[in-house]
Amino acid sequence: MDAPILDYFNEEGLINKESYLRNSKEDFDRVMLLKEYQIDTALLIFHKNIDEIINNGKLEEFYNFTNASNVNKCYIYDKKFVVALSPLGGSAAGGLMEELGFMGIKNFFACGSAGQIDQSIDSTAFVLVNRAIRCEGASYHYLEPSLYIETDKDLTNFVANYLKNNNYTFNNSITWTTDAFYRETASEVELRKSQGAVCVEMECASWSAIAKFRGYKFAQLLYFSDAVKQEGWKWHPTKNELKIAVIKIMLACVEEFIKTEGKE
Repeated sequence: MDAPILDYFNEEGLINKESYLRNSKEDFDRVMLLKEYQIDTALLIFHKNIDEIINNGKLEEFYNFTNASNVNKCYIYDKKFVVALSPLGGSAAGGLMEELGFMGIKNFFACGSAGQIDQSIDSTAFVLVNRAIRCEGASYHYLEPSLYIETDKDLTNFVANYLKNNNYTFNNSITWTTDAFYRETASEVELRKSQGAVCVEMECASWSAIAKFRGYKFAQLLYFSDAVKQEGWKWHPTKNELKIAVIKIMLACVEEFIKTEGKE
């Protein structure tokens, strides 16, 4: 049986930077702030109430990423970099990366949650992704089929050094990116573990593939929000604390990156 998702076309899409900006859905005047502040870096996060974490005095709203009935706000943080609220899933999250890339963002950091499938590691430790298993759809429209996609080595090493220097516990590991969290079966969990995955989430492979196709840099830090194991599924009791912690860590990490790049 033919599988259309494996039909890879190595050419530019009809919706591209030029056509999108020419036919944009909203006024791009605010986007000019990125050029004014010379911003080329973004942090992608998953959180509804951003004012719980960041002093609103540091946030300047500049863009709404609109996907059907959902609106995800994008902010400029302290005139240094973008903080964007991401939708769930590789396809929608990938659209956010594309639009920010059209505006000039080239360095993408991300943090998010994952389901722990390797129960032998510390559930309170973070996961710095070095590779993602491509068990979703979006990445196959950007790169030829393969089992894994790597995050950017330079950006990932930067995050690793930041975590080490600040004494954070983390694993440099493989994640499994899926489109369908209600179809994480017992057999597939065992297969993905045998392929090296310690956790499962829904965006990393897509983001990694888009970044590689476009020539961007991408790195992601995850925390365990839940456990996916043979005897059943359950939330981790520390998920709320870790969710806030991982965002704060990555905010500080990106600030350090901006200083290192000499953009401050």
